[in-house]
Amino acid sequence: MNTRSTSRTVTFQFAFTLPGMSEPHAPGTFEVRVDEEQLDVTWDARRSTTRIMLDYSGRVEALPVTAGDLEGSILKDQRTHRDTRFS
Repeated sequence: MNTRSTSRTVTFQFAFTLPGMSEPHAPGTFEVRVDEEQLDVTWDARRSTTRIMLDYSGRVEALPVTAGDLEGSILKDQRTHRDTRFS
């Protein structure tokens, strides 16, 4: 099987939470890794796994997250930033 990996960074300006987190995480810039694994079928099909790399006092944890949950948290952070600029 063939695996393709990509990464990007995301920045949160405010504390944020994602499913699977027990408490909010401090803002910052974080790496997001996406691994796409080629499935063994006759058509082009892939399984995608997305993880955000979170730093907890020097210990890095790879938290699995859906692309939708991650993008929703990014949009919420951006809305919060806009709201605080104009209040």
